[in-house]
Amino acid sequence: MAMPGSILMKNRSLFRKSLLVHSVSLALCSFGASGETFNSSLLVGNSADMDWSNSKLVMTPGAYDLDVYVNNAWRGKFDMTIANDGKGTVLVLKDDVPLLGIRDLDDLVANKSDGQIDISTLLHGGKSTLAPGELRLDLEVPQAFVVTEKQNWVAPQKWDQGINGVFTNYNLNYYNFYGLREGYTNSDNIYLSLNSGLNMSGWHLLDNSTWMRYSNMGKGYWINTTRYLEKPIVGIEALMRVGRTYTTSDYFDTIRFRGLTLNKSRQMLPDSERVYMPVISGIATSSAVVSVYQDGHIIHQITVPAGPFAIRDLMPTGSRGDLSVEVKNSGGTIERFAVPFSSIPDMLRPGTSDYQFNVGEVDMRGINDHSQFAQFSYSRGMNNYVTATAGSIWSADYFSFLLGGALSVPYAGSLSASLEQAQYRLPGDNRRRGEKYALSWSKSFPTQTNLTLASYYYRTQDYASFNDYVLAKSNIQDYGGTGTSTINSKQAFSANLNQPLGDGFGRLSLTAYWRDYWRGQKTSRQYNLTWSNAYNSVNYAVSLRRSEVTQSYYNYETDYEGDVVTSLRTRGKTENNLYFSVNVPMSLFGSPGSVASHATVQQGKYASSDISMSGSAQDVDYSLMLAHDSEGNSRSADLYTNWKNSVTSLNSGLTLSREYRQASLGASGNILAWRGGVITSPNNGRNFVILEAPGVENAVVNGDTSTRTNRNGIALIASATPYRLNNFHLEQDGSKSSDVDLQGNLLNIAPYEGSITYLKYKTDTRKVYTFDVLDSEGNQLPFGALVSDSHHQELGYVAQGSQIFVKSDAQPEAIRINTSKGKIKKSCVITQPTEHAVNICR
Repeated sequence: MAMPGSILMKNRSLFRKSLLVHSVSLALCSFGASGETFNSSLLVGNSADMDWSNSKLVMTPGAYDLDVYVNNAWRGKFDMTIANDGKGTVLVLKDDVPLLGIRDLDDLVANKSDGQIDISTLLHGGKSTLAPGELRLDLEVPQAFVVTEKQNWVAPQKWDQGINGVFTNYNLNYYNFYGLREGYTNSDNIYLSLNSGLNMSGWHLLDNSTWMRYSNMGKGYWINTTRYLEKPIVGIEALMRVGRTYTTSDYFDTIRFRGLTLNKSRQMLPDSERVYMPVISGIATSSAVVSVYQDGHIIHQITVPAGPFAIRDLMPTGSRGDLSVEVKNSGGTIERFAVPFSSIPDMLRPGTSDYQFNVGEVDMRGINDHSQFAQFSYSRGMNNYVTATAGSIWSADYFSFLLGGALSVPYAGSLSASLEQAQYRLPGDNRRRGEKYALSWSKSFPTQTNLTLASYYYRTQDYASFNDYVLAKSNIQDYGGTGTSTINSKQAFSANLNQPLGDGFGRLSLTAYWRDYWRGQKTSRQYNLTWSNAYNSVNYAVSLRRSEVTQSYYNYETDYEGDVVTSLRTRGKTENNLYFSVNVPMSLFGSPGSVASHATVQQGKYASSDISMSGSAQDVDYSLMLAHDSEGNSRSADLYTNWKNSVTSLNSGLTLSREYRQASLGASGNILAWRGGVITSPNNGRNFVILEAPGVENAVVNGDTSTRTNRNGIALIASATPYRLNNFHLEQDGSKSSDVDLQGNLLNIAPYEGSITYLKYKTDTRKVYTFDVLDSEGNQLPFGALVSDSHHQELGYVAQGSQIFVKSDAQPEAIRINTSKGKIKKSCVITQPTEHAVNICR
């Protein structure tokens, strides 16, 4: 049996050992030194169970909470187990593997029946390093297998579906025209547009309607454009609509219909997947720095371990030049290669896809045909160079099929091409078939010349889009005939060329467009050449525009025998216009503004000119313009104003000339009803966020003076960005005196598209009471003395000048002041304290 003394000595020895072990551990954690060594003989007792050099088994078997880093990026704290197998195998829970952010592990994890997995099997040939002093596990994985952090990305689990509510976006305008000379007709017109919605349990019922009244028509009338039920479906990254809406497709004509549409919602995707950029891949022979250059400027740099790497998160810079990649290995060797880059709207990132699906019946205004149809299109980025596309439309007597693709060709730019074949049968006609061929090209040249888009299409004579088919079928049903279009487009070409001319010399741009029709019925050509430049913030431009229109028509004449003779003739019209413009920024009435002027020369002769002044004063935007037109020697003066407050946006316009007088008034904004009442906003939109800061009136949201909290402390944001983190900063501008304090003025949220979300700020709404206090002998109370209520709840302290500031929901009936000094306990009480008077504490 051990004696008490020996037990005491043993406990002291264990205490010293434990204290020293923890001290060394804390020191190692503080310096984060992995692999450092020290003299383990300094430890009291047996230290053979740990190797502090981190060179082999460094922790005894068991469960640990470890900080896990993948290529030096922290992934979080994980429950890990050190196996008792003599090798120190590190095991991770099977359910935690996806949280490591390592790619291509689904099959491996699915085939594991155990609840834990050897971490070394997940590293794609990489390695792991355990630092026991820091409870840290470093995983080194070839960069190509690492899921990179997505910028501006919010995980779907954090998106907010919103609350229930009803809203309407309104736009009301009144126009009055009064002629001062013969030939002008007086008119009074009213236009009201309402985009309304009901949000309930994540579903959105939306309606877009318009009411119009024209003086020459007498009474007004309503027109409904769309009315549908909408639901974002996060699981498939899609947006579903059911009801009266428009088809959505990047490849087929838009048509109004009644039915269902299901589209890939690209707003739900990370920024890096919404726009095209190539994936840069390679193999590093050792730890290396990979740098990406465009036009000689570095746009991305990353350090990668040995093994394959893939950079998937590049974002466009605005340049269209090819990418140069430099891989600098730690041994000093440098590898360089080029990755072609040229973007066109049809291009998708490798591995991403897009689709649109529409099914229902035609519901075009003024058309008696209600053909049922289904429409589908799908695109996928196959690799850095190829995006493939397919689509089709099915209807009873109409069928079309489209195949296409986009190519990024090294040194040649981006090219997209498609072929669509349509087969259809019109009433009383044989079956027809036609094709449409489309081609687009985009290229950036080393001279910084940008051919942003050159597109061409050719349609055979019997080709008809589904929209053309429905119109022709309706015309046959209403008016008879063959349904042959009177004007059938044959081919069209458009191009846009931009060329910077160097510092100080501006920029040159050229746009061209021409279109031909079958049977030579019509030909149109348009060209526009613009030179623009700036000097000391003064912007000026000169444009030359030419348009050519050739129209064929049938001429009917009577010959000398009295017979009617028909002949096809052609007439054409050519216009050449020259435009000058200059804009000078300056301060007007103490606020930023500008003065601008324009002039037009038509067919070599002066045609028109104007000079205008625009700017802002407080919350009012204004514009004043004086104009002259050579036709009729007309002169006019225009005044336009817009005032935006926290309730609505009001605008007015007035035009005066010798020939007529025109006036307009308008209002626009948003009205929303929710569980907290009715709130308004001067802005249109339907991605709502309701901000509530109880008691905080007139606070400015995100620096926008037109968005403020109302008297109930509520503000309405109408245009939040869906599926992205929106930050809202409240700032009390001091214009309203208030005792309310904001306890944190920054909140954020990631709303669903079309949702009504709600954020509430913490505020202290208690009122501040100020009391002047003296003791019973007329002396000031000690500074800093504690003040409490009759229930001994702290209310504050005595301030300088023997003043007491109390924050409370109601004025306290009595306050107690602790005037103790040292060991002498003293206090006094004020009963029924009164503001703006001297209170005696007794």
